[in-house]
Amino acid sequence: MLLAGIIDENADLSFFERLAGHTLINLRDIRRINSYGVRAWIEGVRSVPRGTTFELVECPPSVVDQINMVAGFLGRGQVTSFLAPMECDRCHHAEERLFFTSEFRQLGRLPESACTRCGGSLHIDDVEEQYLVFAREAAD
Repeated sequence: MLLAGIIDENADLSFFERLAGHTLINLRDIRRINSYGVRAWIEGVRSVPRGTTFELVECPPSVVDQINMVAGFLGRGQVTSFLAPMECDRCHHAEERLFFTSEFRQLGRLPESACTRCGGSLHIDDVEEQYLVFAREAAD
């Protein structure tokens, strides 16, 4: 399942109550979530039937921020992969990179990444400790 656009007061998140078995929810194309959207999202994840599991994949920074800030945003869901804003040390090119939560937990850090423009080293263009709170907490 792929979600796209903006999660706000107009977002239809009723699909949560109809989930069954195990579902992957791709959030790569979510551009923004406002406060009404956060409330609707939390109501949605609370309506997921018992015994149903879901994974959030390719979570963009807008979603990662909400996961980190809002208690209950994940419900019983798991973050499998996420996008992180990265910047090159050499040429300062900015890009988003996909990372897997399991790999981060195994390494205890983000894996090394090379810039697609110049080959230089990329670093997270955010406060790493704050951006990755969700991945560290879930591992505890």
